Amino acid sequence: MSIRSMRERASTRLLRTGTELAIDQRQIEERLAAAVTPDAAYSSALGAVALARWVDSAILWLGWRMVPRTFEPSALTPGVARP
Repeated sequence: MSIRSMRERASTRLLRTGTELAIDQRQIEERLAAAVTPDAAYSSALGAVALARWVDSAILWLGWRMVPRTFEPSALTPGVARP
């Protein structure tokens, strides 16, 4: 397996994971916003959501940085049909 294909597979997986986590994090933020209460548990939940947002951003950034410069999906890239 070449370095290029390893980078492609790793970046694809990181981007997919980061996107899934960002969607989950947004749903949690919407639920917290719907249940607005000035509670200590709510403020700690907001801290956890803020940390999750930071982690999601870091995963997505790393995934984009790992994409090979001349990225063209290969047959090994899951979920991508070649023309």
